[in-house]
Amino acid sequence: MSALPDWLPALLVGLTFTSLGVLKLYGLARGIEGGPGKPWLTRLRGTCPKSNCGLPGLNWWLPLLFLTIGISSLLLLIWNLFG
Repeated sequence: MSALPDWLPALLVGLTFTSLGVLKLYGLARGIEGGPGKPWLTRLRGTCPKSNCGLPGLNWWLPLLFLTIGISSLLLLIWNLFG
């Protein structure tokens, strides 16, 4: 088994980005719109407001990027621990 400093950063990055990606996809599926002046949980789950969204498809790309980073970090952690 590896020492704590070896696997803890990968675990924290993986869990953080995976949970953010899941929250953003949940907000996208429910139509929750974030933005300034909203409660912190709504901003965390919410997507880019339609009027302020500069890049097309940003509402889909950001959660998928978060999920890709998180899941790849968790898979790398599992590979290093058990591989």
